[in-house]
Amino acid sequence: MTPDAMLFDLDGLLLNTEVFSKRAFEETANDYNLGDQTEFFLSLVGTNEKHHNNRVDEEFGNQIDAIAFRRDWNARFHDFLKTESIDVLPGVIEVLEYANQAGIKCAVATSSTTDAGNKKIEDAGLRDYFLTITCGDQVAISKPHPEIYQKAGASVDADMSRSYGLEDSANGVKSALGAGLNVIQIPNLVAPSEELLKLGHTVFDSMYDVLSLIKS
Repeated sequence: MTPDAMLFDLDGLLLNTEVFSKRAFEETANDYNLGDQTEFFLSLVGTNEKHHNNRVDEEFGNQIDAIAFRRDWNARFHDFLKTESIDVLPGVIEVLEYANQAGIKCAVATSSTTDAGNKKIEDAGLRDYFLTITCGDQVAISKPHPEIYQKAGASVDADMSRSYGLEDSANGVKSALGAGLNVIQIPNLVAPSEELLKLGHTVFDSMYDVLSLIKS
């Protein structure tokens, strides 16, 4: 089908930023003597800052200053964004170019804050491809709740049954499916679990597979 709209996650899907978030988390966890918390970190991927704060407090609040932990993790991550080369992931430009030429409406639905999300998109040179950007601090409930995709879809008047939601994380997949989108997952940090695959969405290796799909 030729989609009416394509609603994109940002981190880990368009930009290779999740690796730096993970590295910042691991270094901060080491500073606070928390040991290996990889599984906990992966459970947060795709969710917004408010959700991060709540989950860190629930998990570590009786051991450490959870507010300070989140502040240090966030500061370290943004330091990486300033000093490291942040790559646009393979196939992204080609998909966005084709979608724009074909008149497919494109929007972003990211759990990043408005300031951070807009800056990353601007710095990557991607802003002109998107009609709207909906961010994690603009919704009441984080992914995996569907609110952010519902809001992003409404912002471009998308026919959700004829539109794609593109994600890398399990939380994002659940959010996009809940909003009634046709969901494509391109895993980044972790492969989808058997439980996630039972939801019936499409899993591709890269954006080049998405390009082939929308061209056909």
